[in-house]
Amino acid sequence: MKQEPKKIERIFYTFQEAQEFLNISHQTIYELMKQGLSSHKIGRKRVFLKEDLVQWIKEH
Repeated sequence: MKQEPKKIERIFYTFQEAQEFLNISHQTIYELMKQGLSSHKIGRKRVFLKEDLVQWIKEH
């Protein structure tokens, strides 16, 4: 019997994925970062932890 592969839950989002997750524009996400939305750099890429995005949604 063939087993289906387990789905791995994403713990971070790229800049564009975070925009889509929050349904906001490129400029708005920059404004939110200035206001304290947490982000992290991995090399030259900026990423957002899913838990930080969910927490931001709960607070706003």
